[in-house]
Amino acid sequence: MSFITRFALENSRLVLLFILGTVVAGILTYTHYPRKEDPTVVVREAIVTASYPGMSPARVEQLITQPIEEKIREIPEVDEIRSDSKAGVSIIHVKLADEYFELAPIWQQLRNKMQEMRSKLPDGTNGPVVNDEVGLTAVATIALWSEGFDLAEMRNEADWVREQLYLLDGVKKVELYGAQDERVYLEVSNAKLAQYGISPAVVVSALKSQNIILPGGRVDAGGRIILIEPSGNFENLDQIGDVLIATNTDAGVVSIRDLVTIRRTFVDPVEKPAYFGGKPALVLSVSIKEGVNSVSFGADLTSKMHELQQKLPVGMVLEYATYQPELVEAAVNGAVSNVYQTLGIVLFVVMIFLGVRTGLIVGSIVPMAMLFALIIMRMLDVELQRISIAAMIIALGLLVDNGIVVAEDIRSRMEKGIGRKQACLDAGRTLAIPLLTSSLTTIFAFLPMLMAIGPAGEYTGSLSQVIIVVLLGSWFLAMFVTPSLSFYFAKVKESGVQAEASYDGKAYALYRNALQWVLSHRAVVGLVIVAAFTASGVLFGGVVKEFFPASDRNQVLVYLDMPAGTSVRETEVATKELSAWLSDKDENPEVASNIAYVGDGGPRFYLSLPPMDPDPHLAFVVVNTETPAQVPALIERLRQEIPARHPELRARIKEMWLGSTEAGLVQLRIVGPDADELMRAARGLEAAFASINGVINVRQDWENEILKVRVNVDQAKARNAGVTSEEIANSLSAYLDGAAATEFRDGDDSIPVVLRGMASERDQLAGLRAVTVYSAQTGASVPLSQIADFVPEFQVSRIKRLNQERVVTVEGKHRTLKAGQLLELLAPAIESLDLKAGHRLELGGEIEGSAEAKAALFENMPIALAMIIVLMVWQFNSFRRPLIIMLTIPLSFIGAVAGLVVMNAVFGFMAILGLFSLAGIIINNGIVLIDRIDAERNESAAVGDAVVKAALARARPIIMTTLTTVLGLIPLILFGGSLWFGMANVIAFGLLVGTVLTLFIVPLLYSVMFRDAAAEEARA
Repeated sequence: MSFITRFALENSRLVLLFILGTVVAGILTYTHYPRKEDPTVVVREAIVTASYPGMSPARVEQLITQPIEEKIREIPEVDEIRSDSKAGVSIIHVKLADEYFELAPIWQQLRNKMQEMRSKLPDGTNGPVVNDEVGLTAVATIALWSEGFDLAEMRNEADWVREQLYLLDGVKKVELYGAQDERVYLEVSNAKLAQYGISPAVVVSALKSQNIILPGGRVDAGGRIILIEPSGNFENLDQIGDVLIATNTDAGVVSIRDLVTIRRTFVDPVEKPAYFGGKPALVLSVSIKEGVNSVSFGADLTSKMHELQQKLPVGMVLEYATYQPELVEAAVNGAVSNVYQTLGIVLFVVMIFLGVRTGLIVGSIVPMAMLFALIIMRMLDVELQRISIAAMIIALGLLVDNGIVVAEDIRSRMEKGIGRKQACLDAGRTLAIPLLTSSLTTIFAFLPMLMAIGPAGEYTGSLSQVIIVVLLGSWFLAMFVTPSLSFYFAKVKESGVQAEASYDGKAYALYRNALQWVLSHRAVVGLVIVAAFTASGVLFGGVVKEFFPASDRNQVLVYLDMPAGTSVRETEVATKELSAWLSDKDENPEVASNIAYVGDGGPRFYLSLPPMDPDPHLAFVVVNTETPAQVPALIERLRQEIPARHPELRARIKEMWLGSTEAGLVQLRIVGPDADELMRAARGLEAAFASINGVINVRQDWENEILKVRVNVDQAKARNAGVTSEEIANSLSAYLDGAAATEFRDGDDSIPVVLRGMASERDQLAGLRAVTVYSAQTGASVPLSQIADFVPEFQVSRIKRLNQERVVTVEGKHRTLKAGQLLELLAPAIESLDLKAGHRLELGGEIEGSAEAKAALFENMPIALAMIIVLMVWQFNSFRRPLIIMLTIPLSFIGAVAGLVVMNAVFGFMAILGLFSLAGIIINNGIVLIDRIDAERNESAAVGDAVVKAALARARPIIMTTLTTVLGLIPLILFGGSLWFGMANVIAFGLLVGTVLTLFIVPLLYSVMFRDAAAEEARA
């Protein structure tokens, strides 16, 4: 590899051009680099929906959900199937295995299979419909609200705004939420239909037969073709009322207006309304294409919004409901600021140790390596986000090591009187392979996180990518640029003094004496190390564990649950009042805005936060605060005020979280076929959660039972009356839910015309008895009460399934305790849970997510470890030398645990990555030290003398690397946030202790394993 250095020294102009090109290209790349708040994680999920209005949950499960699940299971790439069967609706979440990235062919296969299912489901089933854009995340959601305009007028403007937003470069999709479709309702009195002997089907048939747009043919008039089009379609509501219907009475015919009340209005009940600050709103969800810079796009979007606002009618307002670019910019700017601080610290430390001239030579490599890495990262499509930027901070302390070693070696050779060029060439020749090996071992230590499969691996994968790029780049620059800069700018006194004469300072003398004491008291030192390692293991047992910490976003999530079976009208009233109260500045001064979605979860505005499935009794509110620091106080107020103001609501107030699962959430799944057994166990676990002081948000996902009325038809009486079961069902459905009769066209809009019972009759349970059923056989209407009995009964509101098995999930979290701590408190209740045969308990939530992520990470650890060992055996051509280095790795654990305990840090997934990083650095130090010991032995030094000389020679570079890394991590510890706190402390404290131990234990182990120089050398 020395040819790199030789080439650089012989082509100085090319080196200068390379430096200038790297700086310019790096700066330009940075200014146009795509920015995101968090890394992209592939969402391998689709949702299949099918509906059959009025069907009970048990029947939906049996007739719709199970057949669809069986068909989905035929797709080999499917890893998990979660289904929710509720009254009239089946929602099935299909998740693919983590190793698949080309999703389009798989989703097409899913759509094909669902198309095949249509003919196999009960007649009248709508769907199944596949939504494979579940992972589409909104960069911004825009609320359109108004004073004095109705929803129809707002809808027209919202559609126009949507069209204009599609003109922006980078827009992928703009979706509309909260819009209410229009309907023409024909509300009929059941008694009046019976009076005229008319069935709902007759009314529907009359409307359909008249409201047509059909060609009447054409006439060839003297060679000119003239089209004939008869009138028939309704052009206004009066024409609907004019339709005549024959009756079975003396009246003969009657117009529809004499039978029904005609109303043009919005769909009733409302469908998924939205409220912004308590006001009805339409929400536009804007998502962007992959690779688009969200920050620059946000500036364009804001400019476009201001432009569109000027063209809207006075009284209509566009406001951001959620705005990702602002959060992205804050996250990126904060991380970049940490990079600048770390860069300053590293340069300062280097110049203190090496002097200004040599320090600047080495320090110049740092920004150059960063810019060089940015260019390569852009080529590899690594986004600029909090993980990749933090990786640069971690790498800053590592990359300077190569430059320090090369510059130090060149200066040492020049001090001995060796010529400048020859000193540079010799440094490149002797250090290229050892430094490359040490860099590769550090890189291999990061391989497990790069190879980890799953959301956590994808989330943190850029950490290893960046470090790999930076370390390889720094090695190349150390071989290519550092010798060139040293050749022209290094200044030393050529005294010819031997190297060891430089190690007579007080610090070196202190280290030499301590090292010699350690070498002469091996047993004592060994016992101390074993005791320290054991003590750290004991202390680690008391360290708090957490998968991923809570996010520091300035947003609060409010999930509102009404009892299952509650109408959307009731949910809407409560949600609207809550949204208005949140906007009251006197009550909630820190709230900047809030957006509420009723019966729906709204768009996905944060990748780790999947929207909840739609349900009339549920609502979701996003509350934006002025600053992140205001979130905890607001959460506590909401937990106190919402139950007091709305006792009918169960509110789950949550802060945002990082990672794929909610921080602190404990989920327990009971799996089995018996619904009664599942609910019995679920109630027991709910009680166990509730018995623990401080536990909140306790719930089970089958919810409460709901009331239904079974209409038991006396088939004998029905036959005598000439009424069929189908006629009974159709009459009930048309009377209560409405029957689609035809469509009314108003310009470009096509508005359904729906026939249904009057509100005063259909909303009264007693009105069921008065429903009349028209008999096509006799032409007479029969009161339903004469042929059927009405039996009220309770049924489950929903049936959840996981991988084709019924499952009930009970969940809760503690105000202060982590998930693992809460699970320990639940252990007695779990152990006492006596489940029937065929039923079992599983862990979910953060515990499950953490276990899966750790399994994916450690799955590839043996591969990385084997690569490190092979590399070291190849470099040293020895087994004992790699063994010495591997034995020093556990020593870093002592410092890592001390850092967690001293700083009261939490041990999570990122801290585990910190341990991997730490191992790579310790191995690096060990390689550099042993390589120097071997070099000293090659100069005929005895083992004891070689160990001491090498330790003294490598002490300063190793200590400098440690200090630059540790001090460089300080900004991450102080300002990096909860995500990086544990990891930074693990690396910093582990490296401090590990380095000290390395400087003593590696020489100790080497002296033990190579005691007899002659014999041992022969065997090595």
